Amino acid sequence: MMREDALLQQAITAARAGHELTARDMFLRVVEAEPKNEIAWMWLAGLLDNLDERIYACEQIMGINPRNAKAQTYLSQLLTEKQNFLDIENIRVEDQLRGIRAALKSGKKNSALQSIRELILNPQAERHPDVWRWLADLSPELNERASALEKLSALNPNDLRVQEELKQARHFQEHPIHQAELYEERGEIDKALLTYRMVALNPESKAQWNKIYWKIIELENIKQENIAHISPALSIARLTAGPPLVYVMFALVHVGVNPFAHQDPLIWLGLVFVTLGGFMIALAAVHSHNRLWTLLFKDAGAKGAPTARLFMSIAGWALTLIPHIMLFVLAWRRLINYALSLQ
Repeated sequence: MMREDALLQQAITAARAGHELTARDMFLRVVEAEPKNEIAWMWLAGLLDNLDERIYACEQIMGINPRNAKAQTYLSQLLTEKQNFLDIENIRVEDQLRGIRAALKSGKKNSALQSIRELILNPQAERHPDVWRWLADLSPELNERASALEKLSALNPNDLRVQEELKQARHFQEHPIHQAELYEERGEIDKALLTYRMVALNPESKAQWNKIYWKIIELENIKQENIAHISPALSIARLTAGPPLVYVMFALVHVGVNPFAHQDPLIWLGLVFVTLGGFMIALAAVHSHNRLWTLLFKDAGAKGAPTARLFMSIAGWALTLIPHIMLFVLAWRRLINYALSLQ
């Protein structure tokens, strides 16, 4: 106790002599030893630099002595000062948000992303879901995107879409080779090469290292020869169109060039099933990341496990073949009826 009293006196002497940093350190040592030392907290309330720390010091004083009028007055001043600061910061954040919205509307995504990265340094921006939604959508960096989704999930814990996206982002963090495949799928060759090379530094097996090695060579050749990127969505659309076109040709052979002359709803209803089946076959054949895999099979990688792809392919072929078989049966019946009519 005598030691703390002596330290307190030394701190007061240093503060009055203008040695504020030395005095502050001494007062902090006093309150660490004696948390209920009102005098030390009173001095600290004036010596601390941070506004929140000064408020904390005043709150400690009021906890020790609720009748300390000087501390109460000073605390009210500090709280008013903090509120004014927050009001100014909120206005500044709203101005920045308007600027980001304008940049996004005009298609300036890189400029918007840079502004968002500057904005999130402001604590007042953390409570705006739009900031984290934009960052998650625009950021090409997986860790940054995952961090933004975590913030967005905390703000909107009941948003299932955010939960799914966060699950997928964490999946890619745990399986970076899947992230490399996603970059490759999007045509972002440089990012894919960088990610593959990072995975190659610590491969799971020799087989994986060999796969990555040949993949890097393949992508370097694509980049060197400047081969045009074809999106998986376009490949799926092209493959999907095949079965319906074949079915339409068979249907026209069956009903004639003028389909309205022999109206048969079942035949044209079959076109819907064939189109759906063709899409399912294409989706299973093209190794792309598709949100449908997440919705149907809860696949975090959104690329479809081999079993899921097999199931999708079988279902697609079933939907495609059944209408074709129906056409064959109808044609066979017509042939029999025609043969009977000749007898």
